[in-house]
Amino acid sequence: MTGARAERFVVLSLRAMAIGFAVTGFFFIAWPDGTLDRLTELGHHFGFHKAAPKTDERLWLSLGFAYMVVITALAVIAQTDVVRYRPMLLALAAGKAASSLTSLIFFIQDDVFAYLLNAIVDGSLVGASLLLYMVAGRIGSPAAPP
Repeated sequence: MTGARAERFVVLSLRAMAIGFAVTGFFFIAWPDGTLDRLTELGHHFGFHKAAPKTDERLWLSLGFAYMVVITALAVIAQTDVVRYRPMLLALAAGKAASSLTSLIFFIQDDVFAYLLNAIVDGSLVGASLLLYMVAGRIGSPAAPP
């Protein structure tokens, strides 16, 4: 996939990611314990019965929300000119890799389904970000700065 078709794919993918990040960030800040409770309920269907810990520390909640805002902004900015802002996709992949790996470590330590789910979802987003980075490299040359 090259040229205009590649650009459309990357732009639409980044828009979908931005919407997903924004919605997820909203749920995290508006209903942190409710969100974790729903994830715990989902985990019961897969044999995980340990509940996710309640969100008692608002500093971490604030930092998690800020992270969701930053990755939403990365996706929104990158989709405006995917060739010029292609390196932002590496920053997005790095953030998602850090989230995925720490969640996997927490899952190994605590056996909480929400951690496993986050490791899988964010790990998938690392792959998606790197794929978009590669596809964006097939589009063309970056435009001159305004």
